[in-house]
Amino acid sequence: MSRIKAFLGYSCAIFAVPLVLATFMGYELLAGELVALTGLHVHPIYSGGEVAQTIQYEHYQTLIHRPVFDGLLGQRERGFIQIRWQMTDANLPQSLDEQVDFDADGSNDFRIHVDTATQEARIEALDRRVLSVGQVFHVPDGRIVRVHLRRTSQ
Repeated sequence: MSRIKAFLGYSCAIFAVPLVLATFMGYELLAGELVALTGLHVHPIYSGGEVAQTIQYEHYQTLIHRPVFDGLLGQRERGFIQIRWQMTDANLPQSLDEQVDFDADGSNDFRIHVDTATQEARIEALDRRVLSVGQVFHVPDGRIVRVHLRRTSQ
């Protein structure tokens, strides 16, 4: 009887080792699938919101996110729009200069100038909803900046 118990115990251990290894090796894939199943996502306050527009240049692209006014219990009076300059095959230019129409009404809402070496940004507001520009964040593949906005009642 003790030999049967030992045999069953060793057999279970042998079959469990590949299962444990597969679980740890596929952790990232499994975690991503579980999160996708639940519908969870990172709040736009942290992620910058969904990308609304992409402008492609020779060596980089500009990703303009949607305006974010999302709050815990509803829309906030002040929000932001996130702009990301992402390198594709070379370094970013010394100076980035963009005109942005964030509400897609056909007229530019602000002009932003970023010096990639000094990490400084200047903004020229062309719409009364544009308040100021935040600091420039250096990320491994580019730069990110948030432009502070005021929400208007619709």
